[in-house]
Amino acid sequence: VKFEGGKLPSSIGGLIHLRFLSLFQAVISHLPFSIGNLKLLLYLDLDVAAEEPVYVPNVLKEMIELRYLSLPLFMHDKTKLELGDLVNLEHLWYFSTQHSSVTDLLRMTKLRGLSVSLSERYTFEAISSSLCQLRNLERLYFLFSLVTIMVDYVGELDLDFIHLKELGLGVRMSKIPDQHQFPPHLEHIDLYYCRMEEDPMPTLEKLLHLKSVKLTFEAFVGRKMVCSKGGFPQLRALKIYKHSELEEWIVEEGS
Repeated sequence: VKFEGGKLPSSIGGLIHLRFLSLFQAVISHLPFSIGNLKLLLYLDLDVAAEEPVYVPNVLKEMIELRYLSLPLFMHDKTKLELGDLVNLEHLWYFSTQHSSVTDLLRMTKLRGLSVSLSERYTFEAISSSLCQLRNLERLYFLFSLVTIMVDYVGELDLDFIHLKELGLGVRMSKIPDQHQFPPHLEHIDLYYCRMEEDPMPTLEKLLHLKSVKLTFEAFVGRKMVCSKGGFPQLRALKIYKHSELEEWIVEEGS
């Protein structure tokens, strides 16, 4: 729905027994304070199709029953969210280090899925060391923001999360981290907008549990990619998309 003036009606706050609310791809730029009345919500999707950055009032902290929360990808500079009381969350998408504190995440010990939009406030190393305390994490995505799109994170990435099965990296890095810096039981990896100059395959093919690899939107900007014999012993799916510089792809027999 495209809401008039980009505003969700304040009357939404009268639906106090609501458990599920999805505004996915709705055209909204302002959320009313009354949305904080929906204290019984289990599922809230605010991944809206914003024509401008979205202002979210600091009322989500009162929805302590939430299990699933997806925030707007681009929020207004004035948005500041305290989320530390949402201790029942199992999935949190588009958490922004610009608009919330990483320390809030540490109280969400039930989190199984998380995506984080990075800002200049935290180093990657500081964030990943904090997130390592979340022992139930199985899916983790790091997203660039407009602030950090030119930052090269090579050398900062330490992703040794013991239970992680799925990892997404949408951050700039001129080369992929060493294999020992990845989670030991990783099954799925999604790389996009990384602009890696070195072929990532020699490292990825050594991650023995990988079942799927996605390289999309200029994850790799080199010209030659090689999958060598004996690599990727469990791979079932490979997606290579939007790599305009790629000229040669060698797949050795037995890869």
